[in-house]
Amino acid sequence: MAATHTAIAALAKGRFDAIQVERAKPGAGEVLVKIAYASMIAFDTYITDVGFVVVDYPVILGFNGAGTVAEIGAGVTSLAVGDRVTGFQPYGQGRKDGPKGTMQEFVVMSAFTCAKVPDSIALDAAATVPDNFITSFYSLFDQLALPIPTSFPAPSPPPNHDTPILVYGAGSTTGQYALQLLHAAGYTNVIATASAKHHALLRTLGATHVFDYASPTLAADIARAVGGDGKIALALDAITAEGTIARIAEVLSPQGTVALLLPIKAGDKVAVGEAPMYWEIPADQNPLPASTTVKYVRTFTYAQNEYLKNNLMPKILPDLLASGLIQPNRVRLLDQGTFKERVGTGLDLLRNNKISGEKVIVKVP
Repeated sequence: MAATHTAIAALAKGRFDAIQVERAKPGAGEVLVKIAYASMIAFDTYITDVGFVVVDYPVILGFNGAGTVAEIGAGVTSLAVGDRVTGFQPYGQGRKDGPKGTMQEFVVMSAFTCAKVPDSIALDAAATVPDNFITSFYSLFDQLALPIPTSFPAPSPPPNHDTPILVYGAGSTTGQYALQLLHAAGYTNVIATASAKHHALLRTLGATHVFDYASPTLAADIARAVGGDGKIALALDAITAEGTIARIAEVLSPQGTVALLLPIKAGDKVAVGEAPMYWEIPADQNPLPASTTVKYVRTFTYAQNEYLKNNLMPKILPDLLASGLIQPNRVRLLDQGTFKERVGTGLDLLRNNKISGEKVIVKVP
């Protein structure tokens, strides 16, 4: 009889539970990871509450996981049994190729989605990193086409190091990694927006100027900081909702480029409830000039860039973590109650927009 283990999965719209699943064997290029901690993000509520992108149930929750390698598949040379790793699961969420979320005791991952964790970083902290780190790196160095430094920190400033770059929602987990990466890459004119409680932290992460996104004078404040025509050339919207896009439109150059993290939410927050979500800005709601270049960021597709597939998690992230150039997000650790109860608490925190500047981490099992 095949071995089984516990997973937490969405079973139908509005319903999740602990289930037993068969423990898979790693195939070529894959590893089996014994998960110690798994992260939760707003997307888990989209799957659980409204069935967003779900094709077939059950759908195991969780996008990041950290633990130890239990078994390796054929052809894997970058990892060994016993390695401490953190990984990101870009496939299988709600798709017919199987429920592969990280909210389970064991999960098979592609080796290229895993990064070794240095001994200096605890596994619960390491579980905060992969999805938002990948999103930030991919948005900046692929979608916004900034040159990837030959090493971090960059040995010399990039040619456009003083170009105004806006990170909207910089207090978010993705925003925090974006600031750290821009700083390590040598950019010196980074504008960040966040609630006031995050401003001091964001300056330490590399923001040149920080503004309260709720300020009625936000556009004017950014214009004064930028100087010249007061417009931003490049922007990353780390929240991507109707309200955030509208505010970015006020400061973005008509010839500028903005990266929007999908899906686009109605209203002004990451938590959506039953509100609609979009894969592109509806034509009748687009506040951006027609001349603006819009990049719709689908994090799961980062591996279509062969360089990123082969280097981002296996090589770049471990080096950044070991050097301290990338610091994990703050942890909201859920380790009390049953496995299901921990996940339920996390879903409530996320759907009620009670998480800011930190990541929900669930102890597994």
